[in-house]
Formats: sequence, C-alpha cells, structure tokens
Amino acid sequence: MGPVSVFRKAYTVTSVIAENRSRQQRLDGWKSIAKCLGRTCRTVQRWHAEYGLPIHRLGGDKGSIFAYSDELDDWMRNRGRHLASDPTEISGPALLQAPLVRDELTQYHENSCSVLTHGPGKRRSAELVIHAERMWGCLSHANIDMIVRLYREAVDLDPFNAVALGGLAKAISVACLLGKLCSSVAYPLAGTAAQSALEIDPELPEAKCTLALLKIVTKRDWQGARLAFDEALNLRPLITGALLGRALLYIAEGCLQEASRFLQEARTQNVLSSPVVELYCWSEYLAGEYANAMDQVAQARASGQFGSVFDAVEALAAIQTEAPDAHIQRMEALAVDSPHHAVLQGALGYAYAVNGQGQRASEILDAMMHSCAREKMCEPYAIALVQLGLNQRQEAAKRLEQSYREGSLWSLGFQSDAILEPLRHDPHFRQFMSKVTYPVSESTFQRMVFAD
Repeated sequence: MGPVSVFRKAYTVTSVIAENRSRQQRLDGWKSIAKCLGRTCRTVQRWHAEYGLPIHRLGGDKGSIFAYSDELDDWMRNRGRHLASDPTEISGPALLQAPLVRDELTQYHENSCSVLTHGPGKRRSAELVIHAERMWGCLSHANIDMIVRLYREAVDLDPFNAVALGGLAKAISVACLLGKLCSSVAYPLAGTAAQSALEIDPELPEAKCTLALLKIVTKRDWQGARLAFDEALNLRPLITGALLGRALLYIAEGCLQEASRFLQEARTQNVLSSPVVELYCWSEYLAGEYANAMDQVAQARASGQFGSVFDAVEALAAIQTEAPDAHIQRMEALAVDSPHHAVLQGALGYAYAVNGQGQRASEILDAMMHSCAREKMCEPYAIALVQLGLNQRQEAAKRLEQSYREGSLWSLGFQSDAILEPLRHDPHFRQFMSKVTYPVSESTFQRMVFAD
C-alpha cells in the first residue's frame, strides 16, 4: 500500500471518528460535566481520579477538560461496578447524611436540557421508586433503611422525580419516629425533600402529609397539621400518611379511642406494616387497655412482626398489670433479644428502681448517659423513666422536656402515659407542661375556626 493510500485510509478513519463524535454531546469544563451527571464538581473530579470517569484533556495534563455524553452514560450504567468500594455512594448512613442542596435543584429546574431528565438515568430512577413503593406494604424496622436508600438513589439519578423526593421525605420521617435517626438531622432533611417534591408536583399527597407531620413534631403547629391531614383525607380517604398523622394528633390530644379508630383503618390498608401495628398497640396502652395492648403485641410477634415499639409497649403494659417479679423477668428476657431498644431498657431500669434494685437501675442509667454523651442518639424519654424510678424527678422532667423539644414520638403521649402518673403533681413536671402546648379537642378547635 502506497503512502497516498495509507494517508487516505487514515484520513477516512479519522473522519469517521470525528463524524461519530460530532453526533455526541460534548461537555466542556467540570461544571458542565457535573451538571450532566447531577453531582457537584468535587464529586465528579473524585470519580475521575479514583474510578476512571471518562474525561479528556486538550494540551496535556494542564489543558482544558471535556467529556462526551455517551461515554458518561455508559460509565453511569456500570456505576455499581465502578463505585463498589465507595462507601459514600452505597452505604445507608452515608446516603442519609448526604444533603439535598436546594441551589443545585434550582439549577436543574432552570436547565431544561439536563441529561438527567432523559435516558437511562430517568428510567432507572423510576424503577428504584417502584421497588421502594412496594416495600412500603411490608414496612418494618429492618427494611426502612433500604427504603430510604432506594429513594435517595432515585433522587440522585433524577432530581426531577417528585415521587422519589416525596418518598424520601416520608421514609426519613418514619425512620426518625422509629428512633433510627437523629431528629436534628432527619427532620430538616425530610422537610427539604418534601418542599423540593412540591416544587415539581404541587399536589403530591405524600409530600403534603410529610410536611403536615413535621408541623406536629418540629413546630407543634397542631391546627395547621389537622387542616392539612383533613384536606388530604377529603381528597383520598384511605391515604396512609394522613390516617397515621390524624391518629398521632388524637394521641397528643388525649382522644385515644379516635386514635385507635384511625390506626385500625391504617392497619387494614397496610396489613404487613409493623410500625402501623406498633402505633395501634401503643395507643391501646395509652388508653389503659393494657391487656389488649399486650395481646396485640403477642399476635404481631406470632406473625413475624418485631420492633422497638412492640418491646416498649409490652414492657410498659406489663408494669401496669403484672406483679414485679413477673414483669421484671419478662423485660429481662426481652432485653436479651433487644439490648439496644432504649425505651425497653428505660422501662426495665424503672422497674428495678421501684422494686428495690436501685443499684441495677443506676447501672442502666449510667450506660444510657454514657451512650447519650458518646452518640447523642439515646431517647430522652427512656432516660426519664429510669430517673423517675430513682425518684430523680427534677432530672426526669428535664429529660421529658428534651424529648418534647426533639419531636420524639413518645412525647405525643405524655398527657396519657400511665407511667408518668407519679409526676402529675410534681412542680418540675407541671412547670414543663405549662411551657409546652398540646392540641385542643376537635370540638374546641371547630369552635375556634368558626369564631375566626
């Protein structure tokens, strides 16, 4: 082959490559590449340095960088292999801690050409949401982390996926109520996700219910939450988030029969959901139906449902109905199987203290205080139970106030909780209760609305 032929062949190959490249979208600069992938510039640079994200340079190592969209798409499709060793991309806790940056989401809204709203990223995001939605039907303490992770990955792939954002907000809120997340981190994150979802779909029920729930646990805006849940129930009478939210409002109000009615309805709609059954058992305990609460817990366990609220309700109800030897033995057996369930430990410490085993109660209290100082995750209500048993009433009242301020699930039942009965006339507890608010009865609320 002569020099001319070689030249023509080389020219032809080069021309074909150039023509193919011209059909692709070329992205110049880290900012454009980051926007395409839906990540920050720092993340994209790290992916290139550590995992070989396909980036090209002009003029050597210090030249300007660019990338081709098809190569990025191919890399993202195989990202599980690329990022298999990257804990910031695959671990549940890290996903929970990764912030949803509103500035970046705003940029996506302003850029109608974002690659993330088309192609494999969007399809994969939709698939992940389908998986997460199916898991809600059998929600448990064991799988809530996976549900959060699925929604978070869906949001990462498609920030315009309103259902993913709404689901992420709901899942994080539920995880926090179940004691799996710190409220100071979880609630702001859930609120940001819900607001972002409503910016995309202003009528998304799940996001509205999550914001209404946050009105309860963070703002204590009882009236605003009631109106939001009632509006949701008028549009969709069987929406689970609104049923549960309305039930929690009734618990806070002290209307336990109404709370149980709403929880029974939610239970009918979600027969495999452990947290729904747990809340029902708790409402029965608060209503003084101790035998039924314990029977419902036993039936749930026999059907394979487990959780920290089940343990707590069984322990609290046993204290009210059984002789000291019996309920201490019961709680000790539960604690062996569930050593990290804080309220169960708190109830056991209370039982030790009021039955002459102060040393063992103090040991539990010391362990809780050490855990609280180290991890800052121990439920204040659990600590208050032990302090109450040890007759440290002022300290117990302070912990109950902390539980209320942090938006703990248990704080919603303070007005009805039988184990707190010795504190009702204590000046420290009464001072705490005078500083906080709980919802008024529905009839009083209706009169207030009518008067306005």
